[in-house]
Amino acid sequence: MAELQTKTETSNASRFEERLKNRFSIEGNALLGKNLEHSNFFEKINSYSENFSVIKIKFERATLREASSFKKFMERVIAEDGRNLIIDLNDCEFVDSSFFGVLVAGVKRLKALDKKFFLAYNSQNRLPIFSATGLDKVFTVYETVEEAIKH
Repeated sequence: MAELQTKTETSNASRFEERLKNRFSIEGNALLGKNLEHSNFFEKINSYSENFSVIKIKFERATLREASSFKKFMERVIAEDGRNLIIDLNDCEFVDSSFFGVLVAGVKRLKALDKKFFLAYNSQNRLPIFSATGLDKVFTVYETVEEAIKH
């Protein structure tokens, strides 16, 4: 039992260190006026379905600092793939209005292409923000990527 607890504590410490490293990298690049290197923070995953592109957001806070780089990355994925799109926000604990604005732009772009746009965002604690802001009328939200693909 103690060994399992030690492994869990080590795993949690490693995840915290990785999040901290990513946060410093994001903030440092923003302060220096540099764009984010998308490969470290956004990941396109093709293994889920041939009908969907999936972009996984790999940081805790999706804010103005990340919005511009993410928008360029998302637009490139839409242009290159031409498929339905799922944005996996399950690693994010916070999404600000500027990042939501980029997501809304993605919805509009895909709608013009007659494609679907889904969010995978699993915490019930986070979902009230969608209804409070009216974003529940803009986005279709599922708890997991797999669940979104089924629809």
